[in-house]
Amino acid sequence: MVITGTVECHGRVVLEGTLDGSFFGEVLDIRQTGKISGDIRAAAIDCSGCMEGRVVTDSLALRRGGRHVGTVETRKLAVEPGAILDCALQSGAMKGSAPVARITDAASKPDVDLGLLLTAFQEGVRPCCMDVPWSERLEVYSQLLELLEKGKSLIKVTGEAGSGKSLLVNKLRSTLPASYEVFLATEQGGSVAAVLHEVAANLAIEGIAEASQAELLAKIKTVLNEKRRDGQRVLLLVDDVEKMYPAAMEGIIRTLTNAYGEGDGAEMLQLILFGTKEMEAKMVATTIEYFEDETNCQLNLESLNIKDTADYLRFCLQLVSAGRGSYSTALFPYETIRKIHAMSHGNIAAINLLADKALRGAHAAGASEVYAKYL
Repeated sequence: MVITGTVECHGRVVLEGTLDGSFFGEVLDIRQTGKISGDIRAAAIDCSGCMEGRVVTDSLALRRGGRHVGTVETRKLAVEPGAILDCALQSGAMKGSAPVARITDAASKPDVDLGLLLTAFQEGVRPCCMDVPWSERLEVYSQLLELLEKGKSLIKVTGEAGSGKSLLVNKLRSTLPASYEVFLATEQGGSVAAVLHEVAANLAIEGIAEASQAELLAKIKTVLNEKRRDGQRVLLLVDDVEKMYPAAMEGIIRTLTNAYGEGDGAEMLQLILFGTKEMEAKMVATTIEYFEDETNCQLNLESLNIKDTADYLRFCLQLVSAGRGSYSTALFPYETIRKIHAMSHGNIAAINLLADKALRGAHAAGASEVYAKYL
């Protein structure tokens, strides 16, 4: 059986099918085949199946094979080996004597001033999506660091507009160890010589104004060799690579890296190319062959799944509300999160815009939570 909507009842409910909506009751027994997705409030929950959303209960028992993703507020928790609990967890007890009490009842929640959280999704305040614990984006960042530590000469990162490529560029520029010097190329539309001039300037090389391309390259190699001997690594980031001419892209790779195994074999700098799928159409044969051999050097920023979307929204609220209690992580009900994910298609830029709009709408309406109607 599949039910879409809200179920409210007294007594004990055994769920063996699917409930796509909200549940309010006394005792909820979710069997192995049972699935529930939405806001869940019950005096006691025994789960051997799957739950996803916001749970408020006095007692939660998650059995072997059971799974919950979302948030949990409970006084008593038991998790058997083999169960999966992937959520924001808060200690607490249900308030009020009525067992069928709506999660939206004002008496059941602490008083939260949404006005203190309005900056949560604004640029300069919101965290990098790569910092969200346990997220797929954090895994991508960790893979990228591993490739750099292994000394890979050429790495490619693809993602559509709004997927977080620029966030990743800024994170690399600000968080890599001191053993790395990180430069960002801004001459995507220029020639190889223009990029070499920019690299030379970043390396503080003098006398480059009138230098030829060959002279620039010789000076750069000298400085890079000196830095390598001192244990220093140089990393060049090129964003929006799809804007580059194919010949310029290949020229930069050939002159500044050992990706193609050319030259004297001395380690030069490491290069990361950031762009949309369009950049792959501009790659020359030698670059394509490199990535065919080095398949692990290709990373793709997929759209956020609904779990990472939920974790990101709650992480933003958690950071901006530091010192003002933890309830803020549950201010976005699951229905709101699901609607934001559907409307944004997992695009991080769209998620920020939608979340900011909903938060401001809820604050203007004097609401205690950010409901989906404010989107």
